[in-house]
Amino acid sequence: HHMVPILGKAHVAYMPTHRVVGISKIARVVEIFGKRLQTQETMTAQVADCITDALQPAGVAVLIDAKHQCMTTRGVHHKDVATIT
Repeated sequence: HHMVPILGKAHVAYMPTHRVVGISKIARVVEIFGKRLQTQETMTAQVADCITDALQPAGVAVLIDAKHQCMTTRGVHHKDVATIT
């Protein structure tokens, strides 16, 4: 909701049915969506949807654990607050 970066980690898992891709392809998907101006919740859904559309797995899970700079550098200055989506 603020135009400041979020810094964190993305955890991605999928249960393959037909195709298996290398870890660099998964990292690339996260990187592509991570560079866009959007909310963390939207990014989480987009990564999951992209993997689902491309690989048609039996299941996919995406968890993003990030610190929002709107919380760490502005206003309340809470340095140890993270958001998980």
